[in-house]
Amino acid sequence: MSANNENILITGASGFLGLHLTRHLLETTGARIHTLSRSSSDHLTALSDANGDRITQHQGSVTDQAAVDAAVAHADTVYHLAGSVSRESKSSKSRVPQTSVYRVHINGTRTVMQAVADAGKDRVLVLSTSGTNGVGEDEDFLADEDTPIAWDIIKAWPYYESKGFTEKEVAKFVAKGLPVKVARPTLLLGPGDYNGSSTGDVVKFLCGDVKAALPGGMSAVDARDVAQVLPALLEKGEAGVGYMLGAQNCTVREFLTQLSQVSGVAAPAMTIPRQAVDKAGPVLKWLSSRRAFGGLKAQTFEMGCYYWYIDSSRAEDELGFEPRPLSETLGDTVDFLR
Repeated sequence: MSANNENILITGASGFLGLHLTRHLLETTGARIHTLSRSSSDHLTALSDANGDRITQHQGSVTDQAAVDAAVAHADTVYHLAGSVSRESKSSKSRVPQTSVYRVHINGTRTVMQAVADAGKDRVLVLSTSGTNGVGEDEDFLADEDTPIAWDIIKAWPYYESKGFTEKEVAKFVAKGLPVKVARPTLLLGPGDYNGSSTGDVVKFLCGDVKAALPGGMSAVDARDVAQVLPALLEKGEAGVGYMLGAQNCTVREFLTQLSQVSGVAAPAMTIPRQAVDKAGPVLKWLSSRRAFGGLKAQTFEMGCYYWYIDSSRAEDELGFEPRPLSETLGDTVDFLR
């Protein structure tokens, strides 16, 4: 199938990564892009108008088999990026967002994979997250593609647990012969997060709402770099392998320092000691949730006490993944948000 004659379906194309992938495919191929989402997107319409009307937007839910079947019928290749972002923990009083997260991630993935299999197609990629297995309690922790899913840790967080179950759904289809490729990017940053799904913590920092650095570590990557490597992953990646995609691992303190350097906003002077979290974690979590102390969600506090360090060398070696420096990504993120 020539790239100029190809029809590509992207679910979640109006999201942060989806828009970057759509733009990248329009710029590097002659393919026609089909999208599936609940409603039409002005950003996708603008991209289509600027690229010879090469985008067709289909409306429907990824959990609706009929809508998915109809969209997949137009496609030679499917990128399944649709998801529901949530920072609610299972201790939250709100159950609706949690229910939606599991339904979209698990049922939606199953529905899309079934449609691809029933249509006799085999070019499909699913977006997961490095947070399924890339989280540990020790500062020396470093996850790669072979690290087991961290069920004992992520079971408290619906977003990550549901993504873990998403990967189990993918494994079932791979076992049946469908060569599904899997991407596991870490925290996505950069310009273009119109829905605020991934850059909310940067917004809080710019607004002065980050009062202290949590004692854990994190990883981040530019959404543009992930979008650029996804076609290579689809072509060269091994089916069922969750390729880790990150640019830099750093402590929360180091991340805030870099953010301060590119934004001119002072980083908080205090880092919460690990010993304090071990001794009085529930009290500190409650204090952090108060507006005067930053208004952090419980899950954000919990996550900031773990280490989310990953090794992306396999993607670099096999796929040519070359993420830009985190400082450049942070600078562009701040410029976009401002």
